[in-house]
Amino acid sequence: MPRFVLAALACAALASGAAAQSRGTPVCKDAPMPFAATEANRLSAAALQQAVSGKTLVYVRESIRTPGTWIKGEREHRGDGSMIYTCAVARSAEGPWRPCTSFGPAERQVAGGRDVGIWSVKNGALCSAKAAFGERSEDCFAIHRQGGVLAARRVSGPLAACVQGTVTLQ
Repeated sequence: MPRFVLAALACAALASGAAAQSRGTPVCKDAPMPFAATEANRLSAAALQQAVSGKTLVYVRESIRTPGTWIKGEREHRGDGSMIYTCAVARSAEGPWRPCTSFGPAERQVAGGRDVGIWSVKNGALCSAKAAFGERSEDCFAIHRQGGVLAARRVSGPLAACVQGTVTLQ
């Protein structure tokens, strides 16, 4: 399906007045920051836009809901501002991975392990919203770099967004 169609579908879903998403119950443990997140190592808005456009942000976090389970989130940031989110689970942080059967906070789970949405850079933070939860569920993360290591620090959004900690861009 062409990217602009996906973006249009995501925007339509976001504009449909989906129910407000509260901060929610965390789904997984925020990973510790691998280094101190400072303004000096935070990516600027321009550098962040260039770093993520056309790339997939990947993170692996330990589940709170199901002890002994790991969650792998992937957010494909397309150049047109659309995003594809995929969720996978495993019994180890290294896999093997299988698609999630649901995602989201306990208060508002969505079936499946895939969603579409939109992304943008706002106030120097990477922000995204999944169509399943609507625009009020937008999560924003500052991205910091030290050497070749990237880390995300939550700026705003639901606690169910498990991005905080070490991330990679593929």
